[in-house]
Amino acid sequence: MIRHLGIWQRLLLVVGLIILLLWVNLALAIYFLWQAQGRYRALADTEVPRLVLTGELARHSADLAGLATSVLGGQADEAALLAETRRIDAALTQALAAQPSGTAPVTGMPLRASMQKVIQGTQAQLALSRDIATSLDSLRWLNIDIQDEIEPILRDFDYNIESRMLELRRAESPRDRDALAAAISRERRNRDVFAEIGADAATAMTLIVQGAVADDAERIDQLSTLLQDFATRMAERLSQVPEAPEYLTLRQSLQRLFALVEGDRSILGQRQIWLETRAQSYAAIETTLQGIKALQTRLERLSAHEKTEVLARIEASATGVRRMALWLIGGTFLVGLLGAMALDRLIRTRIVVPLRSLTEDLLATAEGQAPPPPASDDMARLTFAVGEFRRAIAARDRAIADLRTTQDELVQAGKMAALGTLAAGISHELNQPLGAMTYRMALLKSAAEAGDMAGVERQAQLVTALAERMQGIIQHLRRFARRGRFESQTLNLGAMADEAAALLDTRFAETGVRLDIAPGTRAANVTGDPILTEQVILNLLTNAVDAIEDLGPDAPPDRRRIEVAALRQGADWLLHISDTGVGLGNLDPDSAMMPFVSTKEAGRGLGLGLSISYNIMRDMQGDLRISSRDEGQGAVATLRLPCAKEGPTDGT
Repeated sequence: MIRHLGIWQRLLLVVGLIILLLWVNLALAIYFLWQAQGRYRALADTEVPRLVLTGELARHSADLAGLATSVLGGQADEAALLAETRRIDAALTQALAAQPSGTAPVTGMPLRASMQKVIQGTQAQLALSRDIATSLDSLRWLNIDIQDEIEPILRDFDYNIESRMLELRRAESPRDRDALAAAISRERRNRDVFAEIGADAATAMTLIVQGAVADDAERIDQLSTLLQDFATRMAERLSQVPEAPEYLTLRQSLQRLFALVEGDRSILGQRQIWLETRAQSYAAIETTLQGIKALQTRLERLSAHEKTEVLARIEASATGVRRMALWLIGGTFLVGLLGAMALDRLIRTRIVVPLRSLTEDLLATAEGQAPPPPASDDMARLTFAVGEFRRAIAARDRAIADLRTTQDELVQAGKMAALGTLAAGISHELNQPLGAMTYRMALLKSAAEAGDMAGVERQAQLVTALAERMQGIIQHLRRFARRGRFESQTLNLGAMADEAAALLDTRFAETGVRLDIAPGTRAANVTGDPILTEQVILNLLTNAVDAIEDLGPDAPPDRRRIEVAALRQGADWLLHISDTGVGLGNLDPDSAMMPFVSTKEAGRGLGLGLSISYNIMRDMQGDLRISSRDEGQGAVATLRLPCAKEGPTDGT
């Protein structure tokens, strides 16, 4: 049955068998992997949570150690410490709650109790810190009030002393002088009392601020002793102040200051309580750390035997996986080897050998020998198809070559037709310098007979210039008419338009057509063949002149105008040649590019000019489009050519 199968059927059968064996191998691999996955999932469900709990407890122990360092060293504010304490408490609670099922439960009540003490202590510290901050803020304002009270009083005393001194200088009687001296002495004593009160108040406030940030109880005791001394001194000074209404506000401010210095609600007392609370929090943290360490030890003891069993099961699973991997590698290698052998036999016997025979037949055909008759199998049909394909390619190449030759002949015929149309104008261009040369030669002869060497030289120069003009016209015509291969050069569209217009100067003069070339056209540098580009522009200008001439001799001057302009569009230049002639009429612009389609009268053209120009532009990677003008009078021909790269420009 297999002998009756073709090449592709046999190849498909072999590939299918190989794929089937690979699928079987893959199914076995998936089965073994599924079994290993089940064993590892059981291990993960029973043992991994306990190991994770131990790791979590170790991590929380490290977090608590860092928290203890922060509490003892005051490295963070109380709000941050409280947030960190609550985070550790929540994480520890979650870790203790997620215990593996089927194992002895681990109680965390002592840890929770100690952590609650830590949280309570941290909250108390935060509240005390806020109270101390509020008291310090009140203290700053109180200091400002006291100093604001003291300064005007001191200025009053200074003024009174200065006034008494002036009166003392003017007093004449000894009795008046003694009275003034006694008054000055009282004023000075009172001033000194108020000055000492202000200085002691400022010093006391400085000591209070130092005590509010003190970090040990001994320092707070020292500052408390100093503050008591200053408070006693201020009380003595205050007793010396007269009971006058103007001193009432000062007395009240000093009483408030005494309240912040003395008593349990004083700032230093609150700071002392804050230090005691911190010590209690630190002790609670130490208790929690000891509880975590004890819990870790208990977990390690509980899971020691289970770890041994886990490792044994993991080792057994790993051994099974390695054995399975070896079987899979061997099976895959065997399947690949058998498949490679089958493919090698099939390809060598059914493809390589027939192709070698086919190659010999093709070589024999190339040498002119007749191939043997084909057999009735797939390779015989392939041999026949290759021969037919070779003959079709040869026929196509001949057709392309003939088409290229025909196109080149059409282009050359278009050039000759254009030159034939311009023959009258060209003869006029040559007759003018010839007539001038005859006249100049007569003048040269007269100057020579008269011995006027300067006149002879001047006339000779004029004759030479006329000859060079004729030579330029002839060279331009020869260059335009010669048959050559396509050459890609950098061209200037302005220069190409000038050269094409030069061949039509006579027709412009005869028909009264005015040609306007926009200055911006001189900046348009493109890539193309100079002769073919000039031929296309000449053909379009000729069509424009013919369209204007069809208007008749009575057409106004504004209808006898041709405009040439260039426009940059992306990577291309567009050259617009617009006229004011009869236009396209009812002719479709796309149909104007087809061969033998023309709007001219019979006998004035075959309708091949635009078709040839269109093919020329396509060969130069460009395009040609015809459209009607927006005003409805005349037509617009648009050339598109790729922009030139930087380099020398032909025709400039």
